Amino acid sequence: MKNFDLGITYSEYLSLADEEQMGIIDRFNEQGQLINKDLHKVRNIENKLNILVFGEPRCKDVATEIPFLLKLSELNKNIEVKFLRREGNEELLEELSGERKVPTFLILNEKGNTVRKYIEFPIGVKEILLNTEKEKVQDIIDNMRKGKYNNLIQEDIIRFLTGENYRYINFTK
Repeated sequence: MKNFDLGITYSEYLSLADEEQMGIIDRFNEQGQLINKDLHKVRNIENKLNILVFGEPRCKDVATEIPFLLKLSELNKNIEVKFLRREGNEELLEELSGERKVPTFLILNEKGNTVRKYIEFPIGVKEILLNTEKEKVQDIIDNMRKGKYNNLIQEDIIRFLTGENYRYINFTK
């Protein structure tokens, strides 16, 4: 399938990380544990979902959010996830999502076109950021990376996967 077939497996993506980046990825992977809420919605997805993830091994936001997508995708054989680095794929990322931010999760149709997009932060965190003084934005992002908003990450990724009440809003720091 166009665009989706350009992606690599998560193992191949991890092979692009250096030792320090792997330490960060491993730490965030352990921190990103699913809560037992709305998991049945993911298990009940009947249509095939091809998800192309754009990321960078050095990005802490990517390392924070990918574990949730991967663990949720393990609940349903209809969900397949592939990865591309942003570096070297900026034009494709912008063509498919309209932005160049990571992480970007895209559900692609059979023609390789974007059906839904999840970019950078879950909507709940974006709403907090939009209502936060500029000087405190980094504190909110740091708290997300420490696990404070894991429930918001999981909830938004479930909505992204199911399409149920999912909405995307743009956010610029």
